[in-house]
Amino acid sequence: MPALVQSAGDVLARSFKREKTVEELMVSLEACRTIPADGSLKDAICLLKRVALQSRAGAIPPLVVLEAKVPVGLLKVDHLLALAHLPLPQRESYAGWSISFPAEEPPSYNGLFTSRGQEMAKRKVREVMRPFPVSLKPRDSLSRAAYLMSRSGFEILPVQENNRMVGLLRDKELFLELSRIVNGG
Repeated sequence: MPALVQSAGDVLARSFKREKTVEELMVSLEACRTIPADGSLKDAICLLKRVALQSRAGAIPPLVVLEAKVPVGLLKVDHLLALAHLPLPQRESYAGWSISFPAEEPPSYNGLFTSRGQEMAKRKVREVMRPFPVSLKPRDSLSRAAYLMSRSGFEILPVQENNRMVGLLRDKELFLELSRIVNGG
């Protein structure tokens, strides 16, 4: 006689179609805009400007930074904008003293944005880019990919197998899959 009570896992397994994996959504490196780590920020800014002027969307996608043709991190517009103002202290205490951050914006002066921009032109991409904090595996679940993407703040993550980069997963493809699921496709 068959059991009338089923485990929650059995019910879920039958009620959902097989979920796609990272491997099914990842893209090749050619699908992303790239810049070498030893390139200048001036070159990166010129590339981002071209992308911004061609895009109808407000957001400018990040550049994938390459070291010896291998993706090592991202360069985003907000990384560049963060260089254009005086930073606030990074810690809330120093040598036992408590530091209270002002509610207003950090100090600035007329000409700061311009002088910081001119300084940027001389710097290398590797000085400003953010290295990938994690990587995915081709067989990883989409829920793991979504978690790591949202937790890290990176819109693109590398996909590696046997210590070799096999692709990239962008938030675009992950979102399009979510949209397909939500719309019953």
